[in-house]
Amino acid sequence: MFRFAWPPLAAALIALVPPCAHAQHLSAEQLDRLSQERQKEIGPRDWGPPPSGQGGGVQETRPVPTPVRCMSPREDFEPLYAEPRASSRQIGTAAPQIAVTDEVRDGWRKVLRRGTVYAWIPQSDVVPYRPLVAGARTRCEVAGEAADGMVLFTHPAP
Repeated sequence: MFRFAWPPLAAALIALVPPCAHAQHLSAEQLDRLSQERQKEIGPRDWGPPPSGQGGGVQETRPVPTPVRCMSPREDFEPLYAEPRASSRQIGTAAPQIAVTDEVRDGWRKVLRRGTVYAWIPQSDVVPYRPLVAGARTRCEVAGEAADGMVLFTHPAP
């Protein structure tokens, strides 16, 4: 009785299984050609004016409140502390470029986070600036701060 019901049921289940996806193996030239063809199909686009605050104009900068220099944390996501001790509250993590002051207290380096907000990182976790991308400029300087207090960096040519 059940042996006749299985073949149609199995065929129905197999039909529901999606086919396997296969990776495309196209050369860079083929991908460029396909991209150009697709761009012709969709035509030019008018994205309208940029949102306010993102006009692409010159960003207003002001000097930072204290002398700082651009450096990097030893490892990604090094913790930043409210006070110069490991038992203090962790208030964030270090970005790939940090604005460090010359103030060192008990093996801890003071870091400018934003405006007049500072944090502390172990001195041993601070290293000379390292770019994120191989071949990128290896110089980093603190350019000032934005109107909202965010520290701005620049990467001048050597």
